Amino acid sequence: MSQLASTLTALLAGEFICPVAHPVGYALLSEEEHRAVAEAWVAVLDKRLVRLGDEGAFFLAPDIADNEARKAVRESLRSVRVQLSPIVPVLEAIRQAQGQDAHLQPGLTLWESELAERVRLTPALEQQVMELSLSGMRLDSSSNDRISRMLDFLEKERYAVKVDEKSSGYRLTGKIEFLYAVLEVIAENSELISDAAVVDQEQLRLLEAGQE
Repeated sequence: MSQLASTLTALLAGEFICPVAHPVGYALLSEEEHRAVAEAWVAVLDKRLVRLGDEGAFFLAPDIADNEARKAVRESLRSVRVQLSPIVPVLEAIRQAQGQDAHLQPGLTLWESELAERVRLTPALEQQVMELSLSGMRLDSSSNDRISRMLDFLEKERYAVKVDEKSSGYRLTGKIEFLYAVLEVIAENSELISDAAVVDQEQLRLLEAGQE
């Protein structure tokens, strides 16, 4: 399978093509010639290639904003609100306590041991971590277990990839920018996420990212 075909397969699987998770594919799609081929190919499937900003990750979105697409957006919003919106502020708080930029950026590496140590040394952070409600997490789980679960979840959802199998480092992918876009929509419509009108009002902002 060619590198471009492999990249298209990853796109169809819902992957975000960025320099961290898919460096070769990202380089290909950054070239106009290969991007044009990809755009023509996915158009046959009623999809379109979308990019987060001028240098962000590539991903696929429906070519037509039909009811199915709107339903997918609403489900994405609800999923993020329940599972990810509590995690990001905690990670940002920990990084800020470390004297680092709190905003999570693509390419940033989060080291589980460093996060756990900062939490152990900061009672307020430890309390914040212990108050997290994560799917499948026991109420009596330690703060270390909760941090590990947070990072595992980011990896599972492809917001991060392991640095290597032996380390406890997780490198954030370009999909993290999409997560912030979702969190912004949630913040603006926190009481209306279940309402179909929200998706109409937002004009499917999440599906149209980077098209303006």
